[in-house]
Amino acid sequence: MLPTADVPFEPIFIDEPPLSPNYYKAIASDVGLPFYVDFKRPDGVPADECERTIDLAERILRAGGVRTGFGHHEEVRTSMESWAPDADEDRDADPGYWRHSVFLMSPHEMNFGQLDGGPDEKHKKAKTVLAWAADCIDTDVLQEIEQSQAEDIKQAWRDAAEAELTQREIEQFAEEPPEQLDGWQRLDAGHDAVEVAYVADNHGTPSVAAVFEAADGELKAHEFTLEAWEENDGNPREARLNRYCVTTDGDGAYACLRSHLLTFEVEPMEQLEV
Repeated sequence: MLPTADVPFEPIFIDEPPLSPNYYKAIASDVGLPFYVDFKRPDGVPADECERTIDLAERILRAGGVRTGFGHHEEVRTSMESWAPDADEDRDADPGYWRHSVFLMSPHEMNFGQLDGGPDEKHKKAKTVLAWAADCIDTDVLQEIEQSQAEDIKQAWRDAAEAELTQREIEQFAEEPPEQLDGWQRLDAGHDAVEVAYVADNHGTPSVAAVFEAADGELKAHEFTLEAWEENDGNPREARLNRYCVTTDGDGAYACLRSHLLTFEVEPMEQLEV
């Protein structure tokens, strides 16, 4: 859900709002981002109260087993049908669609916790599930599920903030490569194809890690032994590859090189000029 100055959503089963106002800014600050940084909503995070309600209902249905007291979706269906108002019953809390929603839900929806239909239909089903759960499942269990939902929302925003921070650091690294990074020393490489290169003793092997322009014009990030690098006069297109630089953070050669430099425990070497 998008962070606001207000409480992000009202609690349903728990006593206090699980997320504080402006929790997003606190998360951004925790990971080292400026407070004014804006983000897109992470995938999987409910966009509004309607989606949050649907997500919570689906979590309750998926919980199943010993946790909720219902070991099979048929037990859930039996309980819901027994709980649902009779056709001619006027129950005070019933908004008028509980019975219809119960009998509209398929075994698949109950078993896999994935409600079907358009937004309005899914929302009605979800509110029906929450009303049934409030009457038929222990409050402690429901509070635990709702709290878990809030923690997942916060973690999704934290992951997004950390990814944003990493991307900013990659961009900064590409714009202004530092003279040193985690034991690697900037190498004054003389070949025109080299964008940036670093040298270090990588587990006993003097090595050069570089971003360079390949013959096809694509930027690549590779590591070479210093011996192979020097034998080819610092030409990364000719030097024998020792290993590829790879990353799971960001895209592109600079992201790969930065990740590579931060991954290996190396020993600094005297500054070289090749």
